[in-house]
Amino acid sequence: MNILTVGPGQQYSTISAAIDASQDGDTIEVQAGTYTNDFATINTNITLQGVGGMVNMVCTEQIPNGKAIFITNGDDTINNFSFSGAQVADSNGAGIRYQAGNLILNNDYFHDNQEGLLGASNPTGTITINSTEFDHNGTGDGQTHNLYVGEIGNLTINNSYFHDAIVGHEIKSRADNTIIENSRIQDGSTGTASYSIDLPNGGNALIQNNVIEKGPLSQNPSIIAIGEEGSVYDNTSIQIVGNQILNDLSSSSVLAVNNRTNTTAQITDNQFWGLSPDQIAAGPNTQSINQFLDSKPTLDTTSPWNTAASVDLQSTLPLLTGDIAVQSSAAMGIATDQHSATSGSDGGNLQGSVPDGYQMVGLGGSCDILLPNPTTGDVAELRSDNRMTFSDIGWASPGWEVASATTLNGDGTNDIVFDFPGSGAVGALMINDGHATWTLLSSTTPDGTKQA
Repeated sequence: MNILTVGPGQQYSTISAAIDASQDGDTIEVQAGTYTNDFATINTNITLQGVGGMVNMVCTEQIPNGKAIFITNGDDTINNFSFSGAQVADSNGAGIRYQAGNLILNNDYFHDNQEGLLGASNPTGTITINSTEFDHNGTGDGQTHNLYVGEIGNLTINNSYFHDAIVGHEIKSRADNTIIENSRIQDGSTGTASYSIDLPNGGNALIQNNVIEKGPLSQNPSIIAIGEEGSVYDNTSIQIVGNQILNDLSSSSVLAVNNRTNTTAQITDNQFWGLSPDQIAAGPNTQSINQFLDSKPTLDTTSPWNTAASVDLQSTLPLLTGDIAVQSSAAMGIATDQHSATSGSDGGNLQGSVPDGYQMVGLGGSCDILLPNPTTGDVAELRSDNRMTFSDIGWASPGWEVASATTLNGDGTNDIVFDFPGSGAVGALMINDGHATWTLLSSTTPDGTKQA
């Protein structure tokens, strides 16, 4: 597994050249900036990582491959990339054309393409979308959409934002299993989308904890449409749970759920606004614990992604360079001079005390520690080896939260996700090739200082 670098002064000047040179397991680190008409087909299992901000993939011409800015055929992860302007002769030009494998999108942005993301049929394939935004995709013909996924095994969407599709649908999925959670699907005051969510062949569907809003200029009165094109999956199940479903379209034909399958839709614990009780569902359904709101909630229109920076903490925090070991695994809490740290087995060069104001957390009984400063947002992860397992970890100070897993990436690396609501610091630490890389996801700058 190698790290290939792209950008001014890096190994490669174009992303396509780095992709062509990649092998399975490689990571391509791309410096933030604009890369114009840099088209590529990805046939290897790789990670593309934007470094220092968003990597903007901009198309200003007809794409020679006739499909997309990126075509993906492997198990690929793409972090901190935006895609815009995709255009081809048949009007299906996509930011990404998924063709096979398992595609993961984190912190990405698709806008002003003929299709945002277009997924081909692949019954064993998966697409996972996290903290990603889709808007103003579509040509206005009603056949192009913000997101259009063919007959794949699984589509999973979490903490993402879909809005302002141009006449087409915000989300259209023919996947066998579709999970849409913790996301916003909103037309807004000027959006012209048709369905907010379209599952034309049914499938095993979980739509949970979302805000779904039909705008006043919508082209179709159904908000969620299921099974209207037939060829319904035998395993179809429909759960619509814990959502806010809001309607701004002045039409007595509006339906929150238009279920054309023979499967009973479970519509539970949702909040509705702008809809009467007889506008909740058509087709087989059961309803329970739903409520009607007296006033419309304010729509959140902020982007779920951030111009995150990935920095090597060994250069970012020179005071804390090297791998170190805590003298005692019981040394928890606010670090003071009596909580000292000494060099680790592979020659770390920090001697003496952990700086005042940092907190120490023992991980899994090992000698690895995480040092966050809740005042400034500075964070360092320092370890003694690559073999540790993250489990049952937590912060000594109230208010911090940690979610972790062994080999969360599935590639032998270990990740920590942390947040501190008071400081706004949110991020992920990844162990890779003997270095701790900090992917910044919130309100701190690349040098680790808190933004105003």
